[in-house]
Amino acid sequence: MPKVTPYDIELWIKSIPTGDFHYKEVLDGNIDSEYYGNLRRIMHDLCHAANPVCETVGRRDGYYRPIENGALPVDWQNVKAKQDFPLILPFDLRKHVFIYPNTASVVAGSKSSGKTGFLYRTIALNMLKINTILLSNMEGGKEQMHDRFCAMDIEIPTPAPFTVLHVTDNFHDYIKKPNTLYVIDYIDAPEGCDFYLIGAAVTKVRKKLNNSVVVIGLQKPSGRDIAFGGEGTLKDATLYLALNSGKLKIVDAKVPADRKTHPKNMQWTFTYDDEGTRFSNIQPFYGSEER
Repeated sequence: MPKVTPYDIELWIKSIPTGDFHYKEVLDGNIDSEYYGNLRRIMHDLCHAANPVCETVGRRDGYYRPIENGALPVDWQNVKAKQDFPLILPFDLRKHVFIYPNTASVVAGSKSSGKTGFLYRTIALNMLKINTILLSNMEGGKEQMHDRFCAMDIEIPTPAPFTVLHVTDNFHDYIKKPNTLYVIDYIDAPEGCDFYLIGAAVTKVRKKLNNSVVVIGLQKPSGRDIAFGGEGTLKDATLYLALNSGKLKIVDAKVPADRKTHPKNMQWTFTYDDEGTRFSNIQPFYGSEER
């Protein structure tokens, strides 16, 4: 590896990558393959130095991540206590749950349960008072999106007072603006298989929030509360909802609106109107829980 030193590689790691990287990407991929063996020895030494600058990433051979050393002390005392984000949610859920800035809410819905309808209605309820951005995989295309928004009993002005971006992966890359409501429809497993990565994707989105909030749609099996991805999808959600056909349930709420009444396991029944974006006949439900 002529004229390339461990110092060059250490400097690149400290200044360039912002996440996981493969050793072949070091120095922007300008290292000849004949030197890869030497490069891996240098990477090993940098990982095991007295002050390491990187570490290996799980069981993904050849992948590393920079070790972050830029955390600063947090002045948590000079902030306003109980700062509310003015988010409106369907089903009058804000009567039961408190939403802080920088938090994620999850809507886990089984097929045809109303997940997208819930998300679109959240957009319509907030679009005139909060900067709102929809990150959509465009399942069904622009035409279906148009019809669903038009089917609501809430008029959407022209031009629409919210932004729609076509995004299918790495949703956290698009979380950039402060004081914004982000709605994601929806996060799926990469390649349709590695479901354990869904929880990690939720975490990445939540970490990028800058005084904003996000409402995330996830798919779940019918009759089960938790989305594909399992318990990992619960970890970063301040509010976690389960939608089955005709029924909504609060699976978890970290902060109740009324400290005397925790909304966990509260449920409602409902019916659909039109294209599945108008909920009607909403009634409290006190029967047995879905599992």
